[in-house]
Amino acid sequence: MKATIYRTDGTENRLTCTGSFAMEANVPDIIEAQNHPGDVEAQVINLHPDVEYQTFGGIGGAFTDSAAHAWLAMPQDKQEELIRAYFDKENGIHYTFGRLSIASCDFSTEDYTYVKEGDETLDSFDISHDKLAVFPMVEAAKQYTDLTLFASPWSPPAYMKTSGNRIGGHLKPEYYPLWANYFKKYIDACRENGIDIWGVTVQNEPRHHQIWESCLYSEEEEAAFLGHLGRALEGSGVKIFCFDHCRERIMNRANTIIGSENGKYCDGIANHWYSGDHFGELRAFAHKYPDKLSIASEGCCAVTGEGIQPARDLEFAEVYAHDICGCFNNGLHYYCDWNLTLDEKNGPYHNREGRGCSADAPIYCDKVNGELVYRLSYYYIGHYSKFVEPGAKIVGSSSYTPGLETVCFKNPNGSLVVVILNRTNDRRNPIVRCNRELQRMEMPPHSIATVVITE
Repeated sequence: MKATIYRTDGTENRLTCTGSFAMEANVPDIIEAQNHPGDVEAQVINLHPDVEYQTFGGIGGAFTDSAAHAWLAMPQDKQEELIRAYFDKENGIHYTFGRLSIASCDFSTEDYTYVKEGDETLDSFDISHDKLAVFPMVEAAKQYTDLTLFASPWSPPAYMKTSGNRIGGHLKPEYYPLWANYFKKYIDACRENGIDIWGVTVQNEPRHHQIWESCLYSEEEEAAFLGHLGRALEGSGVKIFCFDHCRERIMNRANTIIGSENGKYCDGIANHWYSGDHFGELRAFAHKYPDKLSIASEGCCAVTGEGIQPARDLEFAEVYAHDICGCFNNGLHYYCDWNLTLDEKNGPYHNREGRGCSADAPIYCDKVNGELVYRLSYYYIGHYSKFVEPGAKIVGSSSYTPGLETVCFKNPNGSLVVVILNRTNDRRNPIVRCNRELQRMEMPPHSIATVVITE
């Protein structure tokens, strides 16, 4: 077997191929040294390609209105560079998954919906706002990859809600059928514009009354609305994901919704990372509902104030890598970052001015200087997305120390991709072992490496 190694560390922002090497035979000293302290056997990372778990669907980010407008404000050559950087397999990190918002979200240039206030027929439905920047960005990405896209609403129109406002409140039960039809109109409008929607989530963050567009659903309300949405989308081929919120409540929601009379319409659970790892919730869901999908639909690193924060580059990159390892080791199928890009002020946005908290992005569009700013997180995420193909299987692996985090994938062509993350202050020297062959490695402090193993 041959191993090709790619490495990134916190000292420079790039993903570097360090060469291809023939793997060694499983030499006797590996076995014989096991009785000696500090022996090499204790440094082994085992790969088990014959032990297959769930199917990998893809990794990507969100085509928010803010991201699209930040991108569109750049010179044309920089627009093309950003699209290639994310979606091109050879010259980028090969994103294949993406999220859209159904009408405006907190990272949009303005609060907007697709119908006129009070429209009881949806005859005024108009998706022209998304044609300004979001659809062109999606079309640009489609030149480089086959995109799997899902979409999420932040709020129904104000007249459908108990609050009479797109901020907070609940969806009025009498509007369940109309709001479900609104989803269908959105999906149809996207398809008329050449954009295929693979899935939708019922509601972004249904447990939070936010300071921007938001809508609350109890478990029972979400299960009830799911019936209307499922019937509206029946025969469309569009998947429906429930919850779309922080992982610590995955099983609560899943048990109520999937266990309800409308549970047949739930294709899986969407989740966010903001309440901590809770990888055990993902594992429990995968075990109890093996026929359902699990997608990480959003995650980002929060920043205080405006602007790029280089001092937190490594911290943010390692958060992503740790989360991706943990998610795919515990049953996840798809992984989606938040904003694909933002401008030099972490925007443009609305309803966030003066709030003191915004978001980071893997690439910034600095329109003042006309340059793209690549964050370390872009390269760390690329250690997974660039090398793992949709349709791959997550396979068995084990590590000699909790100081190293690993996950292994088997691509459809049979190649193995193992990602190794060292978040410690110590140098590690792991030995990757597969089918009785070995590859010795060096892992500097705070580094990440991808090993691609072929016959």
